[in-house]
Amino acid sequence: MIDEERAASEPRRTMAVARRSWWPGWIWAVPIAAVAIVLWLLLRSISSRGIDVTVTYDDAAGMQPGDTRVMYHGLEVGRVTSVALASDDWHVIVHLYIDRQLRPKITSGTRFVLEGAHPSLADVSSLRALIAGPTIVMVPGPGSPARRFIGTEGGPRQTLAVSVPYRVSFDGAVGQLTPRAPVMLRGFMVGEVTSIGLSVDPRSGQISTPVLLALDPTRFHLTVPPPADGNWKPIMDAALAKLIAEGLRASLARAVPLVGGEQVDLGMVAGAPAAQLDTSEPYPLIPAAPAGGIEGLPAEIGSLPITQIAQNLRTITDQVRSLTSSPQLRDSLAHLDATLAALDQVSRQAGPQVAPTLREVRVTVASLRTAARQMDATAAAARLAMGTSSAAPSGNLQHALDELAGAARAVRSLADYLDEHPEALVRGRRPR
Repeated sequence: MIDEERAASEPRRTMAVARRSWWPGWIWAVPIAAVAIVLWLLLRSISSRGIDVTVTYDDAAGMQPGDTRVMYHGLEVGRVTSVALASDDWHVIVHLYIDRQLRPKITSGTRFVLEGAHPSLADVSSLRALIAGPTIVMVPGPGSPARRFIGTEGGPRQTLAVSVPYRVSFDGAVGQLTPRAPVMLRGFMVGEVTSIGLSVDPRSGQISTPVLLALDPTRFHLTVPPPADGNWKPIMDAALAKLIAEGLRASLARAVPLVGGEQVDLGMVAGAPAAQLDTSEPYPLIPAAPAGGIEGLPAEIGSLPITQIAQNLRTITDQVRSLTSSPQLRDSLAHLDATLAALDQVSRQAGPQVAPTLREVRVTVASLRTAARQMDATAAAARLAMGTSSAAPSGNLQHALDELAGAARAVRSLADYLDEHPEALVRGRRPR
């Protein structure tokens, strides 16, 4: 009893109980926050990361990791990250890093065109690669998303909306014309070259160089409604037939004279012989214009009468040589010099201090007429030495002879005047 009362009066002991919690404690807050920040930065980096694209080319062509740019509409959208030799030892594998904003445009139809791989005077735009190096141009196209591509070289070509095939047969060499070369009409691209061929007929011995063209009727802006069935060929044939009847011809040209790349020009030729669109073959034939301009210069030079020109020059040289070595000409010039010296002496003696006598006047007149005859004789001797050949010179020497004849007439006129007015030696010529 006493024990029970004592136990009731004493305070109860506190019992410790262990409880489990998901929170490890405030000490773990710092590392958990650090891990969260790292994960957030990693996710942000992944979401903002560009696109890795692999392109296979035939040649590295000077591409350098970190330096070679990827361009789209004139803007830099990526860079080359690595260049390595492919497993077949014939190609190179190029890895590109492209801005993620272009992800929707990188599809199976996209092309990666390497510009400036081989700088050439035939393509003036490629010469900048000598300083800046090659550039990869991205040309989007339709298709499903893709990351591996086969690259091409050259400039990005314009895609034709419609392609109608035609054929041209040029007379001269077309070896420098390449597929994808533009077909131009008054400065506008209306098609492209699809193939160049060489054909030799062993029976006739004829050599032909057929060139196949792909023309886009939509680029001709024909004033007719588009065909409902999408077949543009009848409409294009009718339009070309009309243009050819008016003088349309195909010719080879260069984008830049002498150094530019070859292209096909469609243009109106004035005075062109009658022609028509030949539709007897699978590909209608567009007539070609005769070679002319710089391209036809060798043919023009070949048609010149070089032999005849050389013979005429030789004849002129012989006649000039005989003229300068003619004894008659030397004698005539000597007589003329003596006559002029005598005339000069008479003129000095007949000054204003000494009145000329009639005899002196007659001597002066006779001297003048002698000088005129000597001049006529000199001109006649020169013309006789030159002959009357069609190759005789008509330049400076002929002009000198005309001047000599004019001087003779002037001297003869002076002699006649002094014969009528001897006082003119003192008083001068009377005004009219």
